[in-house]
Amino acid sequence: MDITLLKILFYILCFQFLFVSLYLVQNKKGKALSNKLLATVFFMISLVVINLYLIVFRVEINTPQLLFIDDTFMFAYGPLLYLFTQSVLFKNYGVQKKHLVHFFPFIVSLCVLIGIITFVDTESFSQTTNQIKNLQIPIFIRIGGTLMLVHVFYYLFKSKQEIKKVIGKVKSLYSTFNQDNFKLLKFILNSFIVLFSLSLILSILPFVGIKSGLLIALLSMILFMFYFINSVLMKMLNQSSSESGAITMTNFKEKEKYAGSSLSQTDLKAFMNKLRTHMKENERFLDSELSINDLSIELDIPSKVLSQVINEGYACNFFDFVNKFRIEVAKSIFANQADKGLTIQEVMYDSGFNSKSSFNTAFKKFTNLTPTQFKNTLQKGSTS
Repeated sequence: MDITLLKILFYILCFQFLFVSLYLVQNKKGKALSNKLLATVFFMISLVVINLYLIVFRVEINTPQLLFIDDTFMFAYGPLLYLFTQSVLFKNYGVQKKHLVHFFPFIVSLCVLIGIITFVDTESFSQTTNQIKNLQIPIFIRIGGTLMLVHVFYYLFKSKQEIKKVIGKVKSLYSTFNQDNFKLLKFILNSFIVLFSLSLILSILPFVGIKSGLLIALLSMILFMFYFINSVLMKMLNQSSSESGAITMTNFKEKEKYAGSSLSQTDLKAFMNKLRTHMKENERFLDSELSINDLSIELDIPSKVLSQVINEGYACNFFDFVNKFRIEVAKSIFANQADKGLTIQEVMYDSGFNSKSSFNTAFKKFTNLTPTQFKNTLQKGSTS
């Protein structure tokens, strides 16, 4: 590959990560804390790109010890992304002193690097950097690199588990929620998993003697980073301005305890009938903001008992319970208006949904068809 073209890719990539990090800091959309945490990660990556450029093109610098500063970042990425995840998921979330424990490995590695810069002479350190540039990696660097990757992957998968738990909890309490932030968050975490996997491959190749694949691995990582940062920018530009998380930390930590419940089968059936009647007669499912607490007050049934009734009596969570009613209404509207120019969006709002993505997902789940496919099927049936 043309060296000049590779250098240009490095320049563009560094500029883009710096640009997006600055954009996030002043961005008014979303949570300020979430933006700042992600901006910090992107700023660190821009420094990594610069460092990688210096190594790949063997650029000599007066203080070669600084080439290792990006390695300390590996102990910061995981905690930063984990806190970023929580800041997106939870309402009124803030970073506290107790969170500093997550950055202990980063602080230790940074102190070690400062000690090396202070006490190890430049000539001795240059020998180590030359070994690295010639792909002769010292054993202590191999061990350190492995620990760094294990550390960051642990936090990435921990963050993904947190998303899964929060979505489950939200669906037990609310009939609708904004899935756009979840989609962006999942995309960012999955992209970092791919990025660090490519970094792992790039690190392993010299150890197994496959040096010929280094350029391909390097190009793959650079091109993926280019795709990633541009995708994030485009998704953020189209993001809603909502600053609210999905749930409060208090509600999330509140556990459902059915094991010691005194709810009998007779009471369960009575509450099921009462709930179903209330939903149908008052069409409560048409309220896009309906929550289990709203129904709890209206029916004079404790929210935990009501949750148990839905989970055990209807074998689903609150989110799906309400959406079943909404989808039946949507199907009825489509069927009665098969020959008229009713839009998908109009049906969406008329059946209690306030998000097109939620409507499409729910409709597909309960009918195995998208709203458009279902509408087209009815229209074909009416003309035949």
